[in-house]
Amino acid sequence: MLVSIAGAADVPKMEGFLGYNYVRFNPNSDFFSSFNANGGGGQFVYNVNEWIGGVFDMGAVTNGSLFGSTTDTTVLNFVAGPRFSYRRYSRFTPFAQVLFGGAYSTTSVRVISLRGAVLPPGLVVPPDTAITARLNASHTGFAMMAGGGLDIKVNDHISVRPVGVDYYLTRIPSLLSGDTSNRNNFRYSAGVNFLFGAR
Repeated sequence: MLVSIAGAADVPKMEGFLGYNYVRFNPNSDFFSSFNANGGGGQFVYNVNEWIGGVFDMGAVTNGSLFGSTTDTTVLNFVAGPRFSYRRYSRFTPFAQVLFGGAYSTTSVRVISLRGAVLPPGLVVPPDTAITARLNASHTGFAMMAGGGLDIKVNDHISVRPVGVDYYLTRIPSLLSGDTSNRNNFRYSAGVNFLFGAR
């Protein structure tokens, strides 16, 4: 009985995660092939009890040179849902989660770069200065993540997460056709988890 009480007391009331995100996007398009994006994100967790917590996850990844072109793409996620943790009074806490929400995607491409040009009304661009114009498009759509990870406790306030993996579903309208279909993506994350309070 005493062991059970001590173990339950080690469960943090809240957790805050900061880390690195890698996403492999699969556009499901004849025009675009799969591509990688890198970035970061954070999570806030409120643990209802030893096993169940509520998660809010927000992050962004970007690819600054899509397919070797001047196209820049950034995707921001904002999802929330339940997390199920397996705590057996050790340093290792595996977890599984299912999160629902949205994703915001923005893409821009350089369309013109001027050097030494004369612009109306008589404005001159110096030869050593470039003026660049970009076209930009953005969409917001549905997102879902399902996966899990492993936290390794360092002390009462910090744990490290060497691996977190998620199936990452997005339904964002196509930039070319505007059609919406499921995009089946993959996310890997790693970072530091901060622990607050105790249950």
